[in-house]
Amino acid sequence: MNAYDVLKEHHVVIKGLGRKVSEAPVNTEERQALFDEMLIELDIHFRIEDDLYYPALGTASKLIAVAHAEHRQVIDQLSVLLKTPQNAPGYEQEWNSFKTVLEAHADEEERDLIPAPPEVKISEAELEELGKKMAAEIEQHRGSALYKLRTKGRAAVVRSL
Repeated sequence: MNAYDVLKEHHVVIKGLGRKVSEAPVNTEERQALFDEMLIELDIHFRIEDDLYYPALGTASKLIAVAHAEHRQVIDQLSVLLKTPQNAPGYEQEWNSFKTVLEAHADEEERDLIPAPPEVKISEAELEELGKKMAAEIEQHRGSALYKLRTKGRAAVVRSL
């Protein structure tokens, strides 16, 4: 599977989790568990992009800078959401804002960086190798209890601020 397919499939996973969170009743263990799973997948996604995909597209530096700015926007909106208790009056609005920013980033990334812009010279073989590395990193992090604990711990710290 090439890098483009890995990213697109992971976007589907994250968006699907967003839909499931939206459908789950507010302030329930089910919603919290789905949200925690989405946080882990989002962290994994940003990691594979920042560590593997974006460096491979180095000549598209302006688009990568925009993508990094969008990551910061998603994280900023996530921070606001994490600080808003689920039973607070503005929680659903914050959730919807977060989901909108997240989905917009994924859509823009697919429009601008998948496939890579013409100035990026990357072969099919390189895309396949990159896709294998990305898929392996996704599975490694998904299977790591320590990684999951670290991600949930960071969310807990943000909630407490």
